[in-house]
Amino acid sequence: MVRGIAISAALMCTALTGGCADLMQQSYISQIAPDWFEAKALEVKGAGYPELADVPVARPVDGTAAQWDVKTAAIKDQAAALEAKLLADGPIRSDEDVRATAAQWRATLEEGAAAAGHPTTPETPPPTPVP
Repeated sequence: MVRGIAISAALMCTALTGGCADLMQQSYISQIAPDWFEAKALEVKGAGYPELADVPVARPVDGTAAQWDVKTAAIKDQAAALEAKLLADGPIRSDEDVRATAAQWRATLEEGAAAAGHPTTPETPPPTPVP
């Protein structure tokens, strides 16, 4: 019984795979399919793979171990300087503090605009008559 189920499952998988392969041959599918479908179809057919000669060759290592150690030390010094600057600047402001500062600046601008006679909110234009 199990053997019969396994054989029928294998036959169904084979039939469904044949249907998928036939799907790529139908022209109307490519008209309604998304853009990536054509590229994927070429890849599945084997036309989308690069040639072995086009694969880049690994670059050789440039410099000696001593030169790399000097570069490493220079990068670590730069990182330490950045960390020191970050600590000197103090903690990062909280979201509430930034929002409060923005609200103060906005209020100052609105007061200045009102004092100069400029409206702070744009006027709504009158509705246009519909013919």
